[in-house]
Amino acid sequence: MKQADYRHLPLFCATTQRDKLSLRVELVGASINRDRALLDLIEAARHAAQQHCPVCSAPVIGGDANVSQGVRCKRHAATIGLYTEDLKRNQKLAVAQGLLSPTAKPEKSIRDEPLDSSTDRAVHAILQALPDMTPPKSTPEQLSRPESRATPQIAFLEAASLHSFVERHRAKPGEKAKRAQYIAERIRAAGHEHRRLGELPDDWAKLIEDFQRDFPNFAELAEVLHDHFALHAMGDGRVAWSPILLVGPAGIGKTEAARWLAGRLSLPFRVIDMASTQSSAPLAGSESYWSNSESGVVFELLAYQPQANPVVVLDELDKTDQQRQYDPLAALYTLLEPRCARDFIDLSIRDFGIDASHVNWIATANSTDGIPAPLLSRMTVLNVQAPTPEQVAYIAQSIYGRMLAENSWGTAFVPKLDEEVVAKLMNLPPRRLGKVLCRALGRAARDERGHVLPSDLEITNGTACRRIGFMS
Repeated sequence: MKQADYRHLPLFCATTQRDKLSLRVELVGASINRDRALLDLIEAARHAAQQHCPVCSAPVIGGDANVSQGVRCKRHAATIGLYTEDLKRNQKLAVAQGLLSPTAKPEKSIRDEPLDSSTDRAVHAILQALPDMTPPKSTPEQLSRPESRATPQIAFLEAASLHSFVERHRAKPGEKAKRAQYIAERIRAAGHEHRRLGELPDDWAKLIEDFQRDFPNFAELAEVLHDHFALHAMGDGRVAWSPILLVGPAGIGKTEAARWLAGRLSLPFRVIDMASTQSSAPLAGSESYWSNSESGVVFELLAYQPQANPVVVLDELDKTDQQRQYDPLAALYTLLEPRCARDFIDLSIRDFGIDASHVNWIATANSTDGIPAPLLSRMTVLNVQAPTPEQVAYIAQSIYGRMLAENSWGTAFVPKLDEEVVAKLMNLPPRRLGKVLCRALGRAARDERGHVLPSDLEITNGTACRRIGFMS
């Protein structure tokens, strides 16, 4: 062979054995593909080690396989040792202490080796030094409590499709190849092809009561959530509800109610201002043929987060301009339909689909006029009334307490507003309460007071204009 023929070959070997000549040629493409396959196999093995308990192999999402004892499930989080013989030794000592009922006599280790009696004596001495570890008798309430369940998770995408996406862009210009690699790395870091679902807290019924207390004019929404939560609590405990449309006057706390729910449920949260969107790109991404193509909010929120059921608010849905060339609501026909959303494809990344069927949608509007009927049929429409003056009084105290808790200067003020101050705030919409209270707290701070006075409140009709500059 000429040098030009084998110069690009990473391996060319010729051997002879008696009267037999053996030639071995390894092609460049095959070598590269083999290396990539090995790297993918190593990555998959590392990911599996981080997602499974080494004691029982139960799925554990978000673990770290590099910790000393390895990632553990809830059941074996406090288990001593890593191997089966350690578990048998601990079981034997627990039986001797009366913590467990006697079972079959422990045999040799899995390596057919006798257990080290000196280790048994050492652990036995430690147990003797501990206080009484006899478990208390279970109450009827504890006996009726369901056993702990595994965290619900879903197949978010196909790993082979993600790999094909990276390979297809590898030969493209530098920026596109880097972008594809960056997207794949972030997806793998968030959980690769799997995602977990946020779960209801154990006291979810108390959460509903707190919501009704903090948002007294959202009683209908509280009832709908109560039904969904009770239903899923009987299953795997995931947080899920069907798409909801809150219709009511401006400034009564529709977006704030959704933000409160996401915070208490520990779910990712995002607000999309539909009144300012000019196309469906903010939701579904821009077409991949554009040089500045970017993925949409839905893809970024799901692909780069470990949870697949965030809370997404479509704010001012009735003010969307649908007369444009590109309909801003087009993507919602797919996203609000669970069967279609299971294979949602972002326009900037068409190589694979993602499961977007677990997003918890809440849309807000002042009226249903201008919202297409097909979208309304996909949502549960709830009419929210403006709060009564008595309800505003309670909301004002709630907002005031939240402001003190969220700021470093909160400890400088009294925990509750005076009745005279609350009476002056009773006719304000919830949206303006925060602004008025913030200014009032600032005036109290200027006077070095730890409480707000009625004179600190600057209440106007909201339409007056204050002139700035020189006047003749």
